[in-house]
Amino acid sequence: MNKILIVEDERSIRQALKFELEDEGYEVFDASDYPEAVSAFNAFECDLIISDLFLNQGDGIQLLTQVKGGTRDIPFIGITAYPDTHLAHQAEKLLKDRLFIKPFMPTVIKDKINELLDKNTTAHAV
Repeated sequence: MNKILIVEDERSIRQALKFELEDEGYEVFDASDYPEAVSAFNAFECDLIISDLFLNQGDGIQLLTQVKGGTRDIPFIGITAYPDTHLAHQAEKLLKDRLFIKPFMPTVIKDKINELLDKNTTAHAV
């Protein structure tokens, strides 16, 4: 079972994503701010991370940088309600088609998750 970490400070969005992904059969962990995200990332071997860009005590780019500095290639999806900010433009350059603007349709994110996890599984199977 694939494990997904959701990092989102808005409880309603975090819970909606969590329930949606659990219904799809994923094991989901969640965090509401940057320190919780780092703790969860270190505690659980996640297969994918979904993170808001704007977090308390840090941001999604810092988390992405930390994740990419590890030994595993973990797919990362960014979400934001503020697409016209410097941070969002920076994330767009790094994430390309893996940055989603709130509000978004859960099916679109689920399709991207399935695509990324399928690629990741295929890459590790070789």
